[in-house]
Amino acid sequence: MADFQPDSILLTSYFEGKISDPATKADIESYITNGKDPAFVQLCMEAAWENTGHAMYDKTSDSDWQQFRRLAGMDTKRRKLYPLIAAAATLLLIMTIGGWLFFKPQRQAGTLAWQTVTAAPGAPQQLRLPDGSSVVIFPGSSISYIKDFNTAVRKIRLTGRAFFNITSAADRPFLVITGKYTTQVLGTSFQVDDRQSLAVTLLSGKVRLLDDHSQWLTDLQPNQQVTIDKQAGGFRVATIETDAVTAWISGKLTFDQEKLVTVCTDLEQWYKTQIRIERKGLLQKRVTAEFKQLPLLAVMDILSQTAGFRYRQEKDMIVIY
Repeated sequence: MADFQPDSILLTSYFEGKISDPATKADIESYITNGKDPAFVQLCMEAAWENTGHAMYDKTSDSDWQQFRRLAGMDTKRRKLYPLIAAAATLLLIMTIGGWLFFKPQRQAGTLAWQTVTAAPGAPQQLRLPDGSSVVIFPGSSISYIKDFNTAVRKIRLTGRAFFNITSAADRPFLVITGKYTTQVLGTSFQVDDRQSLAVTLLSGKVRLLDDHSQWLTDLQPNQQVTIDKQAGGFRVATIETDAVTAWISGKLTFDQEKLVTVCTDLEQWYKTQIRIERKGLLQKRVTAEFKQLPLLAVMDILSQTAGFRYRQEKDMIVIY
């Protein structure tokens, strides 16, 4: 089947050894052989590895994981499919139902040591990752990664907001995980903002957004932003001015018709100060403003005039009323 395109669920099931239909298996193996999307194949292999109970093993240094990749046709030196590609699925199936020890289950879960970096208040924090990629972290936000993460799959966990400039490596997908959504990077510069909603903004290159089942949602082109309602699950894609969205990288806070509650959330992180809005009618108030290197009280003075509220300071808290 020349145009056969397996989705992530089907391809992951194949690597888990769950596909029994010979015709379907042949179509999948032909798809992998063609090498149309090695990053997508790698992602599904990653999901299969974790689904079968091996998330505890360090794939970045595990020779078994490298052998699994080669059996599945993902050898970095050769893109041809091994004649015994079905062995990859067979290995996992035997291991799952029979407890085979090919993957050395006696290893300790502690081999996956996640490092977490949290940006301090006051200014963005810049970080160089082990693969040469750079990250700028919004104050109060944090990222977690495995120190030696750049051998097989480069995986980042993000809480909050960060800007990424990724070193391209087609055989080593870069994944940014925010809750149940994953941004799959295909060599690019982009921002991920996980607050009330999840927003991914692309400056250059290409990114792909996946859900918690590794199911493709959408791809982004430069100057596009996808916004996801994390509760309802719906999303929309829009063309935007990226300079305003990423102005915080240079120390400038820019808000364009943003809800006051969202503005206050950013200010809480930036200045490490609690802000409480007592008047409910202000929560949805829209604000347009720009601040750079101003004290918090000066920012509050400007906001109070712009949004029409009063405020008071109570110890380490700002109360808006």
